[in-house]
Amino acid sequence: MSIAKFIAAVLVSGSISLSARADDWPQFRGPNRDGISRETGWLTQWPAQGLKVLWKQPVGRGYSNVAIANGRVFTLGLVSKDALKKTAEETVTCLDEASGKVLWQFSYAGFQDRSFPGSRSTPTVDGKVVYVYGQHGGLFCLECETGKVVWQKSMVKDLGAQNVTYGYAASPLLVDDLVIVPARILGNKVPKELSVKPASNALLLAFKKRTGEEVWRMYHDSYQLGGGYYACPTACVINGKPTLVYHTGNACFGLEPTTGKPLWEHVFSDDDLQTKKGRRGITAQEPAVLGNRIVCCIHPDNSVGLGVCLEVNGDQVKEVWRDKLLDNYSCDYILWKGHVFGIQHNDAASRIGPLYCFEVATGKKKWEQKDAGGTFTLVDGKFLAFTGEQLILSEASVDGYKELARSQKLFSPDELAFRYSDRIAPVLSNGRIYCRSQSGIVVCLDVRGK
Repeated sequence: MSIAKFIAAVLVSGSISLSARADDWPQFRGPNRDGISRETGWLTQWPAQGLKVLWKQPVGRGYSNVAIANGRVFTLGLVSKDALKKTAEETVTCLDEASGKVLWQFSYAGFQDRSFPGSRSTPTVDGKVVYVYGQHGGLFCLECETGKVVWQKSMVKDLGAQNVTYGYAASPLLVDDLVIVPARILGNKVPKELSVKPASNALLLAFKKRTGEEVWRMYHDSYQLGGGYYACPTACVINGKPTLVYHTGNACFGLEPTTGKPLWEHVFSDDDLQTKKGRRGITAQEPAVLGNRIVCCIHPDNSVGLGVCLEVNGDQVKEVWRDKLLDNYSCDYILWKGHVFGIQHNDAASRIGPLYCFEVATGKKKWEQKDAGGTFTLVDGKFLAFTGEQLILSEASVDGYKELARSQKLFSPDELAFRYSDRIAPVLSNGRIYCRSQSGIVVCLDVRGK
């Protein structure tokens, strides 16, 4: 997404549409990468007998969401290659949007992580090509029509990057003519002329999206567990300046998109990161940006964390408020009408909810609601949440929670053989809702209005 297009999209999303509108969902978290759909005219009065299932399709195990563009659905999944499930391939699957028919698949080596097995990232569609980032740091540019490789880059084999705990999980970010992904390349693995400290490492890299040629690297000390490998930056404009806001797990940076040079930084304290306990900080989120304020989440480990609101003025950054309730370990925030909505979602607390609403200007909690679903999407003034078994439709409001409907259970027990499906956000595109089980089944539901 270009910065100019980003500004235009923000203006469009704030306007009122009086007619029905369908919209593609070409990347992680949607057209503007903010978890918000611009679709209107879809079915919000859900029938008592349940939503109509158009199709189901197995795509391999994982957390990858779907990207929809030009009548095609793209996703990633880990597919076992032997009966004992000791070897697996990460597989890109392209489906027909209307029928769910497999149009093509492209596979490469994957791995069976014992804690959280499955693919992580979501493909990013750009016109006639789709970009995919694998667990082992393989970046692929594929033809949408055929799955043929246009170019590919292995961060490990080509650039000397390390494999990281749980595997790379960031979904490729496009900014102007660049494709951006994280990779851990230690200081002693880079050319001497770059004058990089041996203790530091490359953490974020940008490539020309048409050729795969490297353009820039951003360096910052990070660690195998956590350090920014699970999410990309947020492309935005802060104080009139195009900016990439990048949360590394132990710090938050503002970067110049064309060069990767830091514009400002905010390093979290040792107490926040619990360094005395040997922890370093984990993040699996893309920061939420409203004006010159940034909401991000600090996690010393995979249990206890907190949400922090930062304010940027020039090259200076200060913390303006924090709250432990905005403990979004594995799902992103959504900003709406000056408020931030989030799910307290970690490995120690309940895996589903509660849902919170905070005012960004003051940090004041406006409301909270238990049993409101897991990861969620905002569509036309309504929240669409997925519990891992069923959808919940609720009114988007800064005043309180109002549930409107619940769907039938969308998967059989066999299709929900593994937990954590509630970490995969529902997608609404062109009158269809897509949900995925961690076991690897995508279901497509018909919510096309009259």
